[in-house]
Amino acid sequence: MVGMTAVERFDRAMHDSPTELTPPALLPARLARACAVALGVDGAALSLHVGALQTPIGSSDATTAHAERLQFTLGDGPCLRAHDDGATIAFDPDDLERNWPALWAAISTDTPYRAVLSVPLPPPLGPLVVLDLYVREPSALTRLDPGPVREVARCTTEELALTVTGPDFPDDGSGWLDGPDARRRAQVWQAMGLVGVEYDLDGPDAIAVMQAAALASGRVVDDVAEDIVGGRLAPGDLWEDRVAGDEAG
Repeated sequence: MVGMTAVERFDRAMHDSPTELTPPALLPARLARACAVALGVDGAALSLHVGALQTPIGSSDATTAHAERLQFTLGDGPCLRAHDDGATIAFDPDDLERNWPALWAAISTDTPYRAVLSVPLPPPLGPLVVLDLYVREPSALTRLDPGPVREVARCTTEELALTVTGPDFPDDGSGWLDGPDARRRAQVWQAMGLVGVEYDLDGPDAIAVMQAAALASGRVVDDVAEDIVGGRLAPGDLWEDRVAGDEAG
């Protein structure tokens, strides 16, 4: 793809997407993969932010999907900061360690990534949808040209917007929430209700309890929620797991 513009590389990557990514629900995964190819980064992920709910809708690969789960488990990170600020933000190793030492420890241990550029998509989907671009070498972040990044983000928004057919975005007509990453995260919202009833908590506080339990057990929130929904973990046991983790620490 030498000599091609970023948009041309994006279009070529979309055209050459693996056949297993053709179902409509996997459009965000195809787009994330195309973003990574077009911009020459090591991983890309798209997430949807509605209130306290952060839902991964597509990632370029399994490692990048795990990086998003780590951010969600820690309860903060570049993705959420870019959504809150509505602005593109770059984070190198020093930035990550200074702002989120626990997240930096997890990402640097569990993934090969060392820097991330978080990009809220332009309207009409931004800043509800954020694109995270991950790199292994921090210097690769400084080499990213803002112009092509904006163009690829625009292309991504246009592709996603074509699938929004109903008035109640994102629940109506998009199909994004039918992808495997989003369906797995949906179990967190189910578990949130069960935990909320158990401890008489509102949604954000119930998520915080699951996040604390996940950190205490060295897992991600999605794993804890899957166990709760599957009946392998009782919501009432989460506080015991949290206390055990605090005492061990």
